[in-house]
Formats: sequence, structure tokens, C-alpha cells
Amino acid sequence: MPRNAETDNAHLQRLDRFDAATIPRALPVALTVVVITWGAFEVLATRLRDSAEDLDHQIVFLLRDPRDHEQMIGPLALKEVMRDFTALGGYAVLTVTIVAFAFFQRLQNGPSHCRFFLMTTIGGYLCSMLMKKTVGRDRPAIVPHLSHVETSSFPSTHSMMSAITWLTIGVMLSQHSDHPAIRRLLTLLPLLLAFSVGISRVFMGVHFPTDVLAGWTAGLLWTWAAFAIWPRALR
Repeated sequence: MPRNAETDNAHLQRLDRFDAATIPRALPVALTVVVITWGAFEVLATRLRDSAEDLDHQIVFLLRDPRDHEQMIGPLALKEVMRDFTALGGYAVLTVTIVAFAFFQRLQNGPSHCRFFLMTTIGGYLCSMLMKKTVGRDRPAIVPHLSHVETSSFPSTHSMMSAITWLTIGVMLSQHSDHPAIRRLLTLLPLLLAFSVGISRVFMGVHFPTDVLAGWTAGLLWTWAAFAIWPRALR
């Protein structure tokens, strides 16, 4: 068999691993937890509707020092931690990561895996921008922003893209291991990163909690759909 044919066949065999049956159980579990949390949040917000501020605004305000609204609650180290986490969902870090991992996939697994990864991440970003433009929600204005922002608030692109990017990388890497603990680790760590990024956006005062919950929900759904559907289209 010609070498190119052997290479293409090997790439297709690797791509066969990306099937709905191999999607980590942690993904739908995480999605269920996020949706239930969002639902509970909305129920509580409805009960507090008579308050001067809605629950979204109250939480953003509670995370600031009552004596100085330009400072977060807690020690100064917390501010640095939140800045570090928010950077993991920022344009610079994610762009470098996406380009580097796409190049790695091209060299390691061939063009099919590279295309899959780029379609998942870039498609997710475009979806996020479309939702932002459609909803057009203003950013929180009750506290100073601790991070530079230019786009609208809903959903949180940091939350959505960190879920899509880190989780896609983790799941793709996990396909190369037959060790159950390693596969679980490569799924759980990206989820923890995505959740940390989302929480940091509320601490930074640039997103409401519901923006973050929407970002997590959209990111998890997009990633799930990518691994369940798109690999078949790339064969």
C-alpha cells in the first residue's frame, strides 16, 4: 500500500475513536449540574424580584469591598488569583494555545484532527459572538471593571471558550491513553479550569453570574455536539 494511503488510513482509524460512545461521562454530568444551577438561580432571582437590585447585580456587588468598590472582597492575593484564572480564558492565551495545539494535531494525527479542532474552537467563538450580538446585554455598571472589555455581556465568551478549548484539548489527548484515571484527569482538569475562569469573570466585575452560566452551558453543549457529530462529517 502506498505510504500516503497508509497515512490517511491511520488518520481515519484515529478519527474513529471520536464517537459519541467515547464522550466522557463527566461532560453531560457537568452540563446537567450547570443547567440545574442556572435553573435554581433563576428561581431564587424570581423570589427576590421585589428587591432593589436583582440577584445578578447583588452578587456582583457582594464580591466587592464595601469600603472600596474598586477592590474585591478578601485578601489582595485573591485579586491576583482571579486575574490569573481570567487570563486562561483570554484572547492571547487561547489564541496561542489553539494555534499550538492545532499544529501539534497536524503533526501527530494528521489534517483531519487539526481540522476538527479548529472547526470546534473557531466555530464556538463565532457562535459566542453571534449570541452576544443577538442579546446585546450591557456589562455590569455598579462596580468598576477590573479587566478591559469591549463586547456585550451575554454570554461570557471567556467561560464559553475556556470550556470549549480546554475540554476539547483534554478529550483529544485522552484518546491516546487507555488508563481510565488519566482519561478522567484529562477531562476533569479542563472542566475545573473552565469553571475557575467563569467565576473569575464575576469577581472581575465584567460579567453577571447568568452570563457565566450561559457561557458554560453553551460551551459544554458545543463541545458535546462536536465530538458526537462532526467527526463523522470529516471522514
